[in-house]
Amino acid sequence: MIEVHELEIFVAAAEEENFSAAARRLRLSQPAISFQVQALEQRLKVSLFQRTGRRIALSEAGRDLLPMARELIGLSARIEETMCAQQGVVKGRLNIGCSTSPGKYVLPHLIGAFRQQYPDVQFTVEVMDRQSVEEKLLTRQIQLGVLGLCSKSKELECCPLFMDELVLIVGANHPWATRALVTIPDLRAADWILREGGAATRQLVQSHLAEQGLDGADLRVAMELGSAEGVEAAVEAGHGVSFVSRVAVRRGLELGRIKQVPVEGVQVRRQIYLARSRSQSCTCAQLRFREFIASPQGQQVMESVLE
Repeated sequence: MIEVHELEIFVAAAEEENFSAAARRLRLSQPAISFQVQALEQRLKVSLFQRTGRRIALSEAGRDLLPMARELIGLSARIEETMCAQQGVVKGRLNIGCSTSPGKYVLPHLIGAFRQQYPDVQFTVEVMDRQSVEEKLLTRQIQLGVLGLCSKSKELECCPLFMDELVLIVGANHPWATRALVTIPDLRAADWILREGGAATRQLVQSHLAEQGLDGADLRVAMELGSAEGVEAAVEAGHGVSFVSRVAVRRGLELGRIKQVPVEGVQVRRQIYLARSRSQSCTCAQLRFREFIASPQGQQVMESVLE
């Protein structure tokens, strides 16, 4: 009889593609991981991994087993959570994938407030790109995702979470820092700090500027960076200007390290979505968390962060 903990070890090794990394993730020793995988292979009479030095890759049998292993692990967790719910206890683990900067700043506040009511629910939040969030939702590696764009996949359900505002920021010593307003011609002459080309925020900003006659190709791009934190640091250092999520730079604005400057005729807002797989049944913990987000208390938490 295959046990759930064996499947958890197999899944960790498959996802990490390295026994040592799987051991760190599960807080076990590397020999223990190797032993359990070998024991599972012997029981099933197949090789689950192709081994090349320290790297491992799933064999054909391993690829066939992986989705079933994830399903059984999830089912085991749902059984335990459901039985706890029968006793009035909400318990479990929620893995959330987040592809947006504002999501990174809002989720901790939501989770903290939720756990005051349900302290037996544990959370893991992974920051990744939008494609990875969608893939992990579809393969049941995470239960919820926070996306800056609604998924085109019919297998995913996307519900509005909150409205994010993108604002123009400049360094505290920038000539625009004392301006009440800047214009499109001003933007044309500025040095820009932008997110990488595939970032949803960059695409949205360029779309809004194009509507005002400023094409993305006309921007004087000084740097392209991979995170909102990097963009904020470059702007604070005086290397250029940028549009960023207001919630992501809230502390910098409060401390006066950067300044927000309105742009004539331009207001950039976007909807942030909470996504889940339609084919994955909700656990009690997941259902309660979604209910909490929609509740007056959850809405109040988000408003306090976004104001």
